[in-house]
Amino acid sequence: MAGNDGHDLRFLESLSIHIGEAKDLPSSKDFYCCVKLDQEEIYRTEIKEKTQSPFWSEDFTFDLPREFHTLAFYLYEKDRLKWSEKIFGKVALKKEELLEYKGKDRWYPLLNVDADTEVQGKVHVEIKPSDVLGDNGIVSKLSVSVLEASGLSIANGQCDPYAQVTLVSPSRIETSKKTKKRKCPNPHFDETFLFEITNANSYSEKNHYFSPAEEDIQKMEVRISMWSGSSNLFMGEVKIPMSAIISSDSGNHNAWYYLKPREASSQRSQRPAECSSLRVRVAYEGNCVFPSERYAELMDVILGSPEVEPITSSPVVILDRCVKETGIAAKALTRIFHHNGRIVPLIQGLIDYEVSKITHPNTIFRGNSLTAKIIDEYMHMEGLYYLHETLKDLVDQIFEERKQCEIDTTKFRDGESLENNLSNVAVYVDRAYRAIINSAMVCPTSLCQVFCVLREVTDKHFPDDPDIKYAAVSAFVFLRLFAPAILSPRLFQLRQDNADETVSRTLKIVSKAIQSLGNHVNPDKVNSPTFKEEYMLPLFKSLLDKDHIISIRKFLDIVSTRSKAQIQSPEAAVTLKEGYLIKRAQGRKKYFGVKNFKTRWFRLTNHELSYCKCKESIPLCNIPVSEILAVERLQEGSFQMKFMFQVVQPERALYIQANNCVEEKEWIDILSKVCKSNKNRLQSFHPYAYVNGLWLCCSAILENATGCTPVTGGLPVSITVDIDPDREMERIYRLLHENKAELKKLEESCAILAVYQGDQVDTMPIEDDQSCFKTVTALLRAIEKLTKEHEDCLKRRREMMEYGSK
Repeated sequence: MAGNDGHDLRFLESLSIHIGEAKDLPSSKDFYCCVKLDQEEIYRTEIKEKTQSPFWSEDFTFDLPREFHTLAFYLYEKDRLKWSEKIFGKVALKKEELLEYKGKDRWYPLLNVDADTEVQGKVHVEIKPSDVLGDNGIVSKLSVSVLEASGLSIANGQCDPYAQVTLVSPSRIETSKKTKKRKCPNPHFDETFLFEITNANSYSEKNHYFSPAEEDIQKMEVRISMWSGSSNLFMGEVKIPMSAIISSDSGNHNAWYYLKPREASSQRSQRPAECSSLRVRVAYEGNCVFPSERYAELMDVILGSPEVEPITSSPVVILDRCVKETGIAAKALTRIFHHNGRIVPLIQGLIDYEVSKITHPNTIFRGNSLTAKIIDEYMHMEGLYYLHETLKDLVDQIFEERKQCEIDTTKFRDGESLENNLSNVAVYVDRAYRAIINSAMVCPTSLCQVFCVLREVTDKHFPDDPDIKYAAVSAFVFLRLFAPAILSPRLFQLRQDNADETVSRTLKIVSKAIQSLGNHVNPDKVNSPTFKEEYMLPLFKSLLDKDHIISIRKFLDIVSTRSKAQIQSPEAAVTLKEGYLIKRAQGRKKYFGVKNFKTRWFRLTNHELSYCKCKESIPLCNIPVSEILAVERLQEGSFQMKFMFQVVQPERALYIQANNCVEEKEWIDILSKVCKSNKNRLQSFHPYAYVNGLWLCCSAILENATGCTPVTGGLPVSITVDIDPDREMERIYRLLHENKAELKKLEESCAILAVYQGDQVDTMPIEDDQSCFKTVTALLRAIEKLTKEHEDCLKRRREMMEYGSK
């Protein structure tokens, strides 16, 4: 979620979720797992058939497009014969609990699901206490206005909610009042109810049910519950204590509240579902991101790393030395240096430092050092087109054919043949090998520069062993780029869907084969290969020979040459995103003058946006990227539909509905990036639709009337990678701030070493105490300033907060 504090602060949240497996389920059935944010489904796994221990191992990372209170995982049991499904159990995690888990795998018990606990949405309330002079003295009254509600749950395709308002105290009989029913999940009520809370001198006992002497205003509370009118189904409630209402500075209490379940229902839902459990990993990140000028000092210190000598005194190496989360650090550093055009000098310095520490050539770049992680991240960023050009057709073929390729006889199913399976997988491996070897001339120049540095540095340190330079380049090209892309095509945007068990096993075997081919770079040792898995030996008897190894070395020679000419444009068509969406008809009105809505398969490439009836059919419409003038959200009031956005073209706007808020944000972001550089991009747009000859937002009559609202901006032009340098700098600051004690300890060690020249006790020796001390001092000074900025920001946010959801 992106929020603003004033004009210069963004609050950005993201979640990385890994759905592992479930265990101890009562029977072998078909199961899938569904992820929900406050009852809104945002992700669904593949269905695992006939199992008591479904294993998914699926990853899902996304930026949060809105506020949320609960992240829940629902395990569904699917009955294919009855075409039905039911919830087996759930794991619910509150937002404030997510920071405790810190991205670690955990087993959670699956709890029963009670209908009363499945609430979502929020309600907008205004409460005004006042004193009125009546016939019998001063009368205190409480005005409760139910203004509107938002995001209410839809049951059985219907949502006709009403609100019930109750004033409760220890001595008072509840007095309930109801609003009128509304037929939508975002109703506007604008209804006000008055409750009398009289003083003792104006009280008549025969007209009331409570004693004024026992009435304690501080112990009273206003309860607002939401109900579905058609089924009288409970939809959630809020409880607002009078102490919060009275303490309001303005005298009027106006706030949004998230609906909550009944307390008794919450206790019932804590019963475990058959003692079963679910293994998931959740990593939550929430950052207050300042504008660029606030990070300028820290940015200058970090970007100066390549010039610091020795490199062990550079900020990047010191960061690696002091923090444990090197994966987060590597990703942020790669993006920052790439954004500032400094990535190659950084990698060159780190490679030289890394190779200088190697004692045995066979271990070169086999670990997960910071250098290896930075190169991995850079290959992932820059290699998108390259991977699509090289492997996309092969991966699609494996998914579509679903051939049996298991060659481990211990895992055979009935009717499988080793000869047939070996033949199938050999075809795939050979095709992958030839696709890679023939792709040398289209390898991106940016990656070739890195591979050239690898080759030159290793050749300098090991001049007597010519195979090392090939092994170093192959360790990244084959082992860290091609093999992982084949194994997990979704992570590299080669596929939008997950592989089933058959396809997943085929991808794993092909990936192992490519990895093993990359390991063998010496044609003189081809007759003595060693493999951990004996079942792979028959496959390599036909694939691994001297000709293969010589071809691999020629390929590595080409991709590690700086002067290599790139003969193919990097702008080859690459599928960036695809999936089913709902669109409003663009042409003539079909039914009674009303344009209908249709589900269509949308596909976005770097050249065009198209849609068709289904994934395999011919496109019904192609919209060139050059004709996408703006991509913006469409207000819900246009068609009373959520998650809608518009693709503005020269003649008209295409109105599209996504399946959930996360998918809506992803489509808007990627479409905006694609068309960001259009020369004719609009400066303003209409936030509401053009319906019945009128723009609903500004009442303009002409369909081509100039927009009434400025377009949103701030997205980068690059479509291959979305770099937000300020956000990455905030991540670096967080890592340094959390490990501030380690930095101070290193600073003290440098000072002691400079004065006493004693023996070092640190596990990682300080190569040059003066330069290291200078760097650590600069880092501490920069993070101290940013810490003060964050403290001031937090103070301002607290001053603005009121009781409720503000």
